[in-house]
Amino acid sequence: MPVVSDSARQPELRLRGFTYLERNALMPELGVSIDLAGGWILDRRTLDANSLELVMESQAASLPDVYGALLSSGLELTRDSHRALAQRCLCCQYLPVRRGPAGVVVMYVEILFLEQSPQALDMVQVLPLKSAVA
Repeated sequence: MPVVSDSARQPELRLRGFTYLERNALMPELGVSIDLAGGWILDRRTLDANSLELVMESQAASLPDVYGALLSSGLELTRDSHRALAQRCLCCQYLPVRRGPAGVVVMYVEILFLEQSPQALDMVQVLPLKSAVA
């Protein structure tokens, strides 16, 4: 009988995102949102002072809900991550549902915590208005 590796049974997604929120503000909200959407956070690992990686899994059927949970918690995904997640959601919607370990999607989400610019953006300098009186 052939041995099937875990990577062959469990499709995986590698996602990257960023946020301007503080770590202590994002993580509780993200954890609750993912849990309510039907996903599970399996592991959380700090990569450096400004980034961490989450290992999550979800049933394929609840993947669109997990996608929404990531976005609603304040995480901004990169273009490639949006594309990969949208394609996987589309495949889950139109392909037959798999049962067992093959129906579980494993996601690795790298989150970068960015600092906001200390200067407020002055719209008058960006878009100078012309006077109505000539």
